[in-house]
Amino acid sequence: MSKLEDLNSNLLQVALQNKKPLIIVGIVAAVLSVLFSSPTFIKPKFKSEAIVYPSNLGEYSEESPIEQMMQWFESRNLKERVIKENNLAEHYEIDVVNDKLGEYYLFLEYDENVKVSETKYESAQITVTDSDPEKAFKMVNSVIKNFNEVVRNEHKKRALEDLLTVETQFNKVKHDLDSVSTELKKIRTDFNIISYGVQSEEVMKGYLRTFDGAAKTSSNTEEILRLKKNLEEKGGDFITLDQRVYHLLEAYKKWEIEYVNATKIYNRIMTYTNLVSEPTISHKKVYPIRWLIVALSTFGAVFFAFVVILFQRRIKN
Repeated sequence: MSKLEDLNSNLLQVALQNKKPLIIVGIVAAVLSVLFSSPTFIKPKFKSEAIVYPSNLGEYSEESPIEQMMQWFESRNLKERVIKENNLAEHYEIDVVNDKLGEYYLFLEYDENVKVSETKYESAQITVTDSDPEKAFKMVNSVIKNFNEVVRNEHKKRALEDLLTVETQFNKVKHDLDSVSTELKKIRTDFNIISYGVQSEEVMKGYLRTFDGAAKTSSNTEEILRLKKNLEEKGGDFITLDQRVYHLLEAYKKWEIEYVNATKIYNRIMTYTNLVSEPTISHKKVYPIRWLIVALSTFGAVFFAFVVILFQRRIKN
């Protein structure tokens, strides 16, 4: 314990003996750190942020909505849209045309300035830092807008696939119904068969009256025989086609509903974020923290100077 006290006493004594150079070093370091942390050397950065909840994302495997949302925020497609919309290559002063690594640096800069993190309430916090407070604000809105557009485009692709499948089936049923209806109409027109059950019964009554002599004067024998022949030749086809029309009409109604619903799903415009906390334009800089830079720089310089003094004293002794 006494050795530790002696050591502390010696260090304090050395510091007091050399307080003038240490103070000078501290002042110089403070002045230089103030100078080099100024906007002339370090561009100040401002922050804008928003909090959004996922919505209408659907189900993918066992991923939760927030997990899906975080995946979308990391997608290259979304980043490219935000970069292009905000002209970030020029804004970050990165040459993506002549520099082979320009695109790589551009995405690095994007990832450094655009942060999306999951909150404990299963929402996403979007934070953008930039030297221009209005640019940071616009980029947060741009990220949200392009998130909705990217997800919407993907959902539209799947909705279009479903719509085309339903449309194909609907058109097939419609074609079959038109075809069968045409055949049925031809039988009705050419063979004068309107209702097989009713006509067959009436034909049979007329046929029997004609040949038992009960009503020869009132019955058109030739017409009855002609209709009887038509029923015998085309009656079976008429019944089959009539039943097919009935079933196809039921199928037509079903697929028409499916087609209308699929069309609505494809055409609807949905959003996939619920905005909880809106972004704002903040003129309070978040970087650099000048007082921290000055404090650390001054302390570091004084400490280093003190170590040098101790080292020189040790060499002399």
